[in-house]
Amino acid sequence: MTQNVPNKQLAVGRVWVDVLTPKQVLFFKPVVDLIKKKGGAVLATSRHYREVEPLAKMHGFDLTYVGERGGKERDLQLKASLERQQNLLPLVESFAPEVSVSVASADCARISFGLGIRHVAVNDSPHSVVAGKLSLPLSYHLLTPWIIPYSAWGVFGMTRRNITRYRALDPAAWLKRPHDGNLGLTLDKNRKTIVVRLEESYAPYMRGTSESWGDTVLGRLAEDFKDCNLVALCRYEDQLESIKEKYGETFIIPDEVIDGTALLKVSDVFVGMGGTMSVEAALQGVPTISAFQGDLYTERYLTSKGLLARGRDAKTISRLVKRFLTKSYRPGFSRKAKKLLDWMEDPAQRVADFLMNIPAED
Repeated sequence: MTQNVPNKQLAVGRVWVDVLTPKQVLFFKPVVDLIKKKGGAVLATSRHYREVEPLAKMHGFDLTYVGERGGKERDLQLKASLERQQNLLPLVESFAPEVSVSVASADCARISFGLGIRHVAVNDSPHSVVAGKLSLPLSYHLLTPWIIPYSAWGVFGMTRRNITRYRALDPAAWLKRPHDGNLGLTLDKNRKTIVVRLEESYAPYMRGTSESWGDTVLGRLAEDFKDCNLVALCRYEDQLESIKEKYGETFIIPDEVIDGTALLKVSDVFVGMGGTMSVEAALQGVPTISAFQGDLYTERYLTSKGLLARGRDAKTISRLVKRFLTKSYRPGFSRKAKKLLDWMEDPAQRVADFLMNIPAED
């Protein structure tokens, strides 16, 4: 992959990473481990969030929690972000990092800019425009999967000169490493298992989409697949309460965060309304159906490789689930997925190497 870096480099010893989502826990944990293995010091921060805290504990990722998201409304998110930045500032000043890294943390990018710290973004989501606009224009460099065109980042002020692409999809960072997580659920082994991941309902890019979409999909699956283990993974407390009230009798709805990678290993079909877990499922060889209300470069790529199908209405999703359950699709999917995952490089290694050898200024 093209790596636009000058020959002259600076050795970096202190890195600040801001981890905001479950995906980022899984991605940045090996990055942090690699940096520490090389003798680097890391300040790893996060914010209080239902899924992040237990997942980080599950994976032995020591995070310092500061602030929260603030809810679904923009004014509440703004107030929470401003308060979080004020509380992060003395912590970051005391640690004195030479470089910072996040996916699209506005707090991390803004503080870094104000303190003269170079912020590196590791982002595979140009569709997340608001988060991108609040972080990428203040970023020194962007690392991103090779399947996303340079032009997708132009709206954020990023050019080829400050973009490095790696030949991998982000879940390869943890799927290429040994995994010994426990399932944490009791499933009927005599039944097929269908897992559904609910949408990121608080994300700005979800505004304008159907708020009843998740309900529609779950309702159709509950009606058509009564003889299966139906598992619904929720993101937020209000989402969890609503889904349990409506589908608690037909779906297994975990109250606590579970190990998604372990669950996917025993799943027969995965239906994803977000992005990351659909990619993870596909790369594990699980027949995967995307119910995301939008268009993602990662999904386009996996569709072209025959590892993901897209369902734009509940009827189509149900039909695809039936198809994947009635034949033994898993072995074929697994072979293709393993070949693709083996071909990909280790994105965690690429990110760690970049951070520890930041190019000097021109």
